[in-house]
Amino acid sequence: MAAPTTRVRIGFTPDTFTLDDLIRGVLDTGKLGGATTLTDVTSDVQSISISRGRSRDLDSFITGSASVRLLNNERKYENTNTSSPFSPGIEPLIEIHIDATTDGGSTYKDLFVGFVTDINLSYPDGSNSFADFVANDAFMKLANTELISQSFSSASSGTMISAVLDNAQVKFGTNRDIETGVSTMQSLSNKTENTLSILQTIERSENGVLFMSKSGDLTFKSRHTTFPSTVAATFSDDGSDIPYLSVEYINDDNEIFNIVSLQREGGSVQTVEDAGSQGKYLIRTLQRTNLFNNSDTEVLDAANFLLGKFKDAIIRFDNLVVDVTEQSTSNQNTILDREVADIVKVELTPPGSGSPSQLSTNEIIDSIGFNITPDLFTVTYQLSNADVQAFLRLDNTLFGILDTDKLGY
Repeated sequence: MAAPTTRVRIGFTPDTFTLDDLIRGVLDTGKLGGATTLTDVTSDVQSISISRGRSRDLDSFITGSASVRLLNNERKYENTNTSSPFSPGIEPLIEIHIDATTDGGSTYKDLFVGFVTDINLSYPDGSNSFADFVANDAFMKLANTELISQSFSSASSGTMISAVLDNAQVKFGTNRDIETGVSTMQSLSNKTENTLSILQTIERSENGVLFMSKSGDLTFKSRHTTFPSTVAATFSDDGSDIPYLSVEYINDDNEIFNIVSLQREGGSVQTVEDAGSQGKYLIRTLQRTNLFNNSDTEVLDAANFLLGKFKDAIIRFDNLVVDVTEQSTSNQNTILDREVADIVKVELTPPGSGSPSQLSTNEIIDSIGFNITPDLFTVTYQLSNADVQAFLRLDNTLFGILDTDKLGY
């Protein structure tokens, strides 16, 4: 079986000057007229690596990154080469799009959309030259922007996120998919803080998720819709579903917390604890401060929810590695369609006797990493156990299990 065909396109042509855009709206920098032309450089691609997501479910998502190595023996990717067809457009903050097709190019599925931050030329053996294009997704825009003395009215979490993105000091643009949210945020007065930091505080206050999608859209999901109610794919070692190369079955103490202490700005500390867990695992504290919630009551509800999730050891699968080449076309499409925060099922049949004969859990995709060369196409998923994280949902076969799924708020 053949691997999906990967395509890399880079926007060497300067972009149109765009009012209110953080990168393309800088006077004397953005060019009047014209438009970004994405040039296909796939024929020069030697390798691709992509990393998007977070380390664990308690963490916020971080800036996604990609690295593409291009053959540069003709000096096409050297900006000082005036004969290059791309000069002088080989510079930081040009766009890069990486996608893949399984049907010969009729349709492409996004793997990464972002902006080039580094172009590094190397000459490892004296006869070949390579250009390494390093890129970040648009979280980079937010991480590089500071809000200075800005105020925001009380609003739902998603509405406040939109207000921050639309702020004159941010001007994020329209590439976004923002839900309204469940929690109400308090008014914020004269905030001077990093933009991404403020947005991630809203994310934690909601107990939702905020990430850049593989298509380049800033995505926010409330805690009620953070995780889908159905399994998007099943990975198994018994030949029944999508096969994988390797997986780890983890039973550790990384996410055991039996004292949860939360505090909103201007509010009282809300602390809950579980004596049984403390007697079994010793005292382990999860603390969050300066939340934006509008009431102490909701902060207490959040503390109880987090305690219910993390007071016991969580057994999970992790580091699931899949060879995309050795898959049917249908399986390849299923793999390429996956996004962070999707739910997948992982099944493992351990060697030897024992009960149960097969281990199986539902897992949340925390991060997705691709490694692609002419001879290799693998994806690695970092995972968190989904069964202990989602809210109880009535009439739902996945998250409607009493005494297992946690009551929401």
